[in-house]
Amino acid sequence: MKELSFLFFLFASCFAQAQTSPSPHLKKGNNITQLIVNGKPFLVLGGELHNSSTSGAAYMQPIWEQMKKKHLNTVIAPVYWELLEPEEGHFNFTLVDSMLAGARKQNLHLVILWFASWKNGYSYLKSPPPENNCFNASRPLRI
Repeated sequence: MKELSFLFFLFASCFAQAQTSPSPHLKKGNNITQLIVNGKPFLVLGGELHNSSTSGAAYMQPIWEQMKKKHLNTVIAPVYWELLEPEEGHFNFTLVDSMLAGARKQNLHLVILWFASWKNGYSYLKSPPPENNCFNASRPLRI
């Protein structure tokens, strides 16, 4: 639990420091709801990547430019627990960092889909989280 609290604090503090404008939010008024990004209404023109596209930074490198050439402004991309925490307590954010850098280089917004113990509607028995997560009976399941 301490690890999870620490990660949340780390993400929150990094995110807060990186913010130069208000966080994206929904604004309701006049019978409409608008997504506000950087203080202005934002229409998502998004493309979702294939499940395994984000498993390697080298594979993703040309995809960012392709998404921009399609006149998209947002990319929806999966991140998998097994790649983020390959061993219990050992986190590797290299892939997420490369996704952020690739999107920023093309001036694209990035929506991260978090797949922990479920992927595409399959249970962890078909698409497992790291073994260190679900097969350690000495502590509660971390999902």
